[in-house]
Amino acid sequence: MYLHFRSELATLGQEIDQLWAPELRGASDSATFFAAKGKVLDILNVLFGEKSREFRVVKLTNSPATVVKVINYVIRRSDMNSPRNKVVNL
Repeated sequence: MYLHFRSELATLGQEIDQLWAPELRGASDSATFFAAKGKVLDILNVLFGEKSREFRVVKLTNSPATVVKVINYVIRRSDMNSPRNKVVNL
């Protein structure tokens, strides 16, 4: 289940990153961004809860760059906590 959310977060991060490109900005992109942001909030709520720092940062921001940074942070953190890395560290 966690891997499904991780891959979905990566996909949403790429989608938001593409919306952030200056040549693609427009009114429809704003609606798409807020829809993607809602999906990211749903995933973060399931993974960490509403009290988590990640959830609150994404909820309060309107910047695609900030949302992408949070997504990348969550993905990097999950990579560091993967079972493969834990076995190597033992």
